[in-house]
Amino acid sequence: MTEFIAYIVFTVMGLFLMKLSEQPIRFGLNDGLFYFNISLKMALALIFYFTSFILWTGILTKNDLSFIVPFSSAIVNIISVGLGILVFGESFCFYKIAGIVLATLGVALMNYK
Repeated sequence: MTEFIAYIVFTVMGLFLMKLSEQPIRFGLNDGLFYFNISLKMALALIFYFTSFILWTGILTKNDLSFIVPFSSAIVNIISVGLGILVFGESFCFYKIAGIVLATLGVALMNYK
């Protein structure tokens, strides 16, 4: 359970910092030289996201795929929508509420025994 909570935290923090950085990763060739431009926030976001990926590989090997993927996706989506609304001032509408309710119901129904 601790590993799963850490995965959720690292995933959400990675997404949050990516949005907060407001700068995409830029790379390519310029006058024959390779360049790589990344902000500190984006670098931290990638570290958080990479860490969540490592945790995810361990979680997948120990849990039922049909449970853990929808469950974790629903949690990450719900927290991300909440952060978007609270921190970034994104719109809050009926469709987001309906999506959160449907995601929660979907996970509950898939795991109903």
